Amino acid sequence: MQSSIKYLKITTLAENIVQTPFELGQWGLSFYLELVDAKGDERNILLDTGINKDALFHNIKSLKKDLSKIDCIVLSHGHLDHTAATVEVVKASGGVPVYAHPYCFQPRLWEDKNGKRMNVGVFEGQGVAEIEAAGGKVVLSRESVEVVPGFWTTGEVPMRSFEDRGLLPDERRILVMDGEEVDDLLLDDLALWGVVEGLGPFLVTGCAHSGIVNTLLRVQELSGSDEIYGFVGGTHLFQKNDADIERTFDELGKFGLRLMSACHCTGFKPTSMLQRRYPDEFVLNYSGKVIEIGKTPNT
Repeated sequence: MQSSIKYLKITTLAENIVQTPFELGQWGLSFYLELVDAKGDERNILLDTGINKDALFHNIKSLKKDLSKIDCIVLSHGHLDHTAATVEVVKASGGVPVYAHPYCFQPRLWEDKNGKRMNVGVFEGQGVAEIEAAGGKVVLSRESVEVVPGFWTTGEVPMRSFEDRGLLPDERRILVMDGEEVDDLLLDDLALWGVVEGLGPFLVTGCAHSGIVNTLLRVQELSGSDEIYGFVGGTHLFQKNDADIERTFDELGKFGLRLMSACHCTGFKPTSMLQRRYPDEFVLNYSGKVIEIGKTPNT
């Protein structure tokens, strides 16, 4: 039986849009998680480090977040829009563990229908060696890992639903393993979750490349709970057709979700469709947004 947490506060440090006059947007994602564990101790996690360092650190300063207080960094997967400032965050933290999947730091390419290629993996200078030189300890695992008391990674997400990993017919994703190019199945895609006392499991995703439904099913498996309180993060629906989007939303209705804050790679149209489908549960996310779940530390 996993331990629960009493309180969770999620501050969006990096996201595609802004709704305030003070923060900056970017095509990237980063969340600052503050939680109170079962013993009443405060813990802090940074999930992902965006694609634009300057915008990320501008928002960190504007939102008055202290990186020296984070207990760890978690990288949801090894794409450049989630991993641009890991070394800098490690330095600012004074040296913390960095959790990721073993494939996270492998070179990756995207190839279009004309054979043109683009590097979409972790930026040069943000690899394992540089993180360790900055004082971080890189922890790589395929399995679910407890990163602070009461909060875990999902580990690899099994493909159990109708969802696929979003590859279009005219493109190819490439992972370079030991110098050999193989199809990138995005096995490094993972998310964070914990059980909020009195409410249930809560999920925080990066892109949910394995599918938001598959990721929620994984949380059901790990938590032992059929109902999930809510989720925040990317759902990678922006390239899907309306029928697949609606099918995804049909499945979301089976989890008992009371908070849905899809953002980043969800896309404008799917986000709008989600808001119309679930108006009471939907929460708009953006750079600077704060979402609080559970009892506040002083109540």
